[in-house]
Amino acid sequence: MRKLILTATAVAVVALASAAYFSGMFNKDITVSFASAEVDMPKILLLPAAGGECQRRRVLDDFGGATDNIDLTDGKTRVVVFKRLPLIHTETTYYPASDRKDCESFAKDGTVTVSKHGQLFTEVERDASGRKPVRERKYSPDGKLVSAGNLVQDGSKFQTDFIGDAGLITRSETYNLTSNSVESETLYRPDGTALVRQALNPSETSFTREHFSVDGKVVVSKEARSYGNYTMNGMYADGKPRIDASRGIGYTFLKFYRPDGTDELQVQMWSNRSITFNHYNAAGKPYLETRWNESKSGPTDSNGYRSMTLGKIIETNEKGRHIRDVDFRADGTIEKVTLYKNGEYVKDRIEYAVNNHGQAVSYKARDSEGKELPEVILPAGLGPKFSVPDSYRVVTTFNVPVGLDKYDAKIVTEIPYHPGM
Repeated sequence: MRKLILTATAVAVVALASAAYFSGMFNKDITVSFASAEVDMPKILLLPAAGGECQRRRVLDDFGGATDNIDLTDGKTRVVVFKRLPLIHTETTYYPASDRKDCESFAKDGTVTVSKHGQLFTEVERDASGRKPVRERKYSPDGKLVSAGNLVQDGSKFQTDFIGDAGLITRSETYNLTSNSVESETLYRPDGTALVRQALNPSETSFTREHFSVDGKVVVSKEARSYGNYTMNGMYADGKPRIDASRGIGYTFLKFYRPDGTDELQVQMWSNRSITFNHYNAAGKPYLETRWNESKSGPTDSNGYRSMTLGKIIETNEKGRHIRDVDFRADGTIEKVTLYKNGEYVKDRIEYAVNNHGQAVSYKARDSEGKELPEVILPAGLGPKFSVPDSYRVVTTFNVPVGLDKYDAKIVTEIPYHPGM
């Protein structure tokens, strides 16, 4: 069995190579071998030093890989392992040994292929491509773990946790390997549980934040700020959505969810004091939309607002297609009823004009091609009568999340409002 043996001859050759390097004579790799039929020695190369390096020595194996021992100008040493050149497999860096401070002190090691190492500083492991980091560790001079990084999710991101004196995580960063940028950071409580995750470099006008439960495991609320808009999201204890809320110039949007995750209610409020409610059945499918407007007259409340009056209802199928529209007069009586067939908005549509008693007095229809037909006047008292459930006439109660309006003044200054645009 053939063995790799480093003889005195090999040491002498390496010593010559090292001496020549420091005299500036080496500009290319040097191969050291032995003409013995019994022994195959590893190839030893003295490579040109790169930036921040004093010297770099490479030992090639018989499988296309190599190990580089590097002495750095700051006194540290590094070992780089290639499973197959030029793809790096691991990089390990060490603090300076007690008697190593600069390149001159490394000259003492010129006759050996392995550097004298101090305390472990960093460890980096890469994937098969040699480019993407898989695992990374950093240590303090006294040997304590300072940070720990690992490839996460689908392999497109790298998360680094920073460790405090108590041995608990104080902060972590998530690096996006696709965009080559740090996309977010997570801050932790003194007990080591996650507190908040936010986009890096947040500002008053642009940020995203996720707040965690007391145990640091579940996101219980989110908030995001962008130019002219502010959003908040609340979750149930299990992390499922409970409410989505957003606010901009002239509008507020809310969406409520049941504990099982199905849609329950959607609310859209406008600065002209109108509100639209979208209702969902127990399966989370749409079935009703109601539109309300502020009364033109009557008493006002403590905020100076008048009561809301129902302006329109829209009954839909589970796909959200209209089945029946009902328009109301200001006094609450039905003014017009529109019936739709097979989810079509134009074809086979019928619009009924209705008197104050809910009875149709005429109608306009469209044929199967969508062509409008002549209006038909119905005999007095013989037209169909229409009504809506009393529950449709009740304003739905809801709560706006506290703090949703806290950026109103700033948002107004960001985007000037131009009527008609």
